[in-house]
Amino acid sequence: MKRILSVAFVFCCLGFSAVAQDTWFCSEAGTTLCYIKKDAKGSAEGVSYNYIIRDKQVADGRTTIIFDVVVPGQNSTSGCSVWTADGQFHNDASAAIGQFGEGITATGNSPVLPESPLLGANLADCSIKIDALMLTSEYSKISFTANEDITVPAGKFRCWCLEYDITDTVMGLKAKNHVKQWMAKGIGDVKVVTTDKSGRVVSEKELVKISK
Repeated sequence: MKRILSVAFVFCCLGFSAVAQDTWFCSEAGTTLCYIKKDAKGSAEGVSYNYIIRDKQVADGRTTIIFDVVVPGQNSTSGCSVWTADGQFHNDASAAIGQFGEGITATGNSPVLPESPLLGANLADCSIKIDALMLTSEYSKISFTANEDITVPAGKFRCWCLEYDITDTVMGLKAKNHVKQWMAKGIGDVKVVTTDKSGRVVSEKELVKISK
């Protein structure tokens, strides 16, 4: 169960972060984005993690960002990637879970985001499945709901707010939550708040520092 929760945490960390000026991820090699995860009461859990941007590759109309995710208690996740092509931003789910052992692979995808978002436009439902861990995450009711300024420890950012429902099924047990995810172009995730079906805050993460 601890391993499964770790996988879920990595997906949460990856979320749908942002590529400088034209996509939803930081693209400058050598940049480190530091985040902190908070509990339901808004207190820091002592869980901080970093995205470390390693490389940007451009070929055949596709821009790929290679990065590591460094999570406490886990080895560095090498070779994670996101990419943008034809005006759409994608996450690489298979690369994200490579740290959890040979033969553990993911199918499907998290939400594909337009580089030019429209408020209120519905995005396609999607899902990620990891057979070896009996884990499925289903995303629904996905849309951008706001374009606003958000202030976090790392500073003030102009963000787009992406909202969606996510239903996680782990070994037959289901949990449904609602996510509000504020993202800034050229930065990525700035703030993410997850609530349960009663509206209670389950967890929160914030960008606390950007260093180069």
